[in-house]
Amino acid sequence: MNKLVLVIGVVLLTSCGSTPAVNVQGPVVEKRKSIPSVVSLPQIDLVSIGPIASKGRVQDNDYNDLPVVKNLIEHGKESIPYLISKLDDETIMDGHVLDYWSEVHVGDVALLILTDFFTDRSWQKTPIPGLGWDEFLERDKSDLSSEQVLRKYIANHGRKKIKERWQEIWTQHRDRLFWDESERCFKREEFVTRRIQPGAWSGLAGERPLFVGAWASRSSVVRFGDELQ
Repeated sequence: MNKLVLVIGVVLLTSCGSTPAVNVQGPVVEKRKSIPSVVSLPQIDLVSIGPIASKGRVQDNDYNDLPVVKNLIEHGKESIPYLISKLDDETIMDGHVLDYWSEVHVGDVALLILTDFFTDRSWQKTPIPGLGWDEFLERDKSDLSSEQVLRKYIANHGRKKIKERWQEIWTQHRDRLFWDESERCFKREEFVTRRIQPGAWSGLAGERPLFVGAWASRSSVVRFGDELQ
């Protein structure tokens, strides 16, 4: 009997001393995916733009994959004064940048990007008249290359004149410029007017025709002015 009690005591003592360890873990922290931040304008280096395709605009993804250009587009129209500030930069670009060009400067690339940013998807029209390469640089001979047209203009007027003209364009139109993603270019808001007869639009009341105005870039129509006499 004493032996039985002794055995039971030993078993109880052993079981009490072998309490299983508790696996304590802290709260599980979910790792958030880092969102790439937009490169600031001062950090964008036109020297690192890389080779530019001879076909298409710099912003045409079918022909060009240029991180520098994508970073500029991320800044919207604020990229325009940045590019204008580079128009008189004579720094020579190393490596291949443009086909058939003997030499490429930072100012050349800035002008090329500005020209493309203000050219629609047809590659023919500019939202502001006179911004096409040949027209802006006053091409007078059809047998000149794009580089020769630029070099001739610089020889006659200097890069300073190019910068001044673009600064005037920016000052005049800055408040009305916007990036049109469908055209992949900058466009200018135009306020257009038309005359409508009473009852042509249910939102207007009156017996006489009214002027109706609308921003060409917006879908809404805004009434303005007085009724016609």
